[in-house]
Amino acid sequence: MKTTLPYNRKYVIFAVYEVLDKNGAEYEKTDASTILAEMSVYGNLSRFSVSVNEQETGTEITVTMIHPCEGLSASGVQRSVTAVADSILQYLENDLEINRLKA
Repeated sequence: MKTTLPYNRKYVIFAVYEVLDKNGAEYEKTDASTILAEMSVYGNLSRFSVSVNEQETGTEITVTMIHPCEGLSASGVQRSVTAVADSILQYLENDLEINRLKA
């Protein structure tokens, strides 16, 4: 799943780490823009790659499942990838938009 966000790259990276920490994920940074994480989504432990790259129009985030848990269907993979991406997007929206309006 790939999407471009209207946020600064550093905020997106911060959100990725916050979501991974909140979900008890084990992760490692492989380069300046990619994080590999092992986490449980809907009770299925899988390995994900999350890449964050600055573009002219915003920050592009790509979430990929690189090693699904055994027996996970193709639609299960897609739901899990979407759940991870949505968690990051929701964190950004809550932190940068909603909380700013409350202040």
